[in-house]
Amino acid sequence: MLKNRKNDLLYLLNIIEYIEKIYLYSNSFESPEILYETNDQMNYNAILSLLTQIGENSTKLSDETKNEYPYPWKDVVGLRNRIAHDYTGINIFIVFQTIKYSLPSLKEKAYQIIQDGISENIFDKSELLSTKESNYYSHIDFKKLEFEQ
Repeated sequence: MLKNRKNDLLYLLNIIEYIEKIYLYSNSFESPEILYETNDQMNYNAILSLLTQIGENSTKLSDETKNEYPYPWKDVVGLRNRIAHDYTGINIFIVFQTIKYSLPSLKEKAYQIIQDGISENIFDKSELLSTKESNYYSHIDFKKLEFEQ
């Protein structure tokens, strides 16, 4: 599929959903070592998978969106590539730092892009409403995306 700015809504919603799930799987851990060792690495492995999906969805965002909303998109994709191609060599401290310090700003950037896209009629409001009704997007704060219908 060709990159089209109108399609960015779902990619951004996915990114937010994955970030919220990462928080769910990681927030109770105070150190990278504990996160890594808990549940026979189940939480850690789930987080790596979600970080990969965040990078994958970032690659699908239109160039228009990436240019209008500066963010270290290449770093997001770079982490995805690193995880996908060197799974066992991933530094747990970098993953932990990413969760604590990089994901909050990425989440806020995604919300900002969606809010602007809805207010500027770039994104389809009915598409946003249908995702709100979906069980898949259960961790998104749709109140942050309120708009007049």
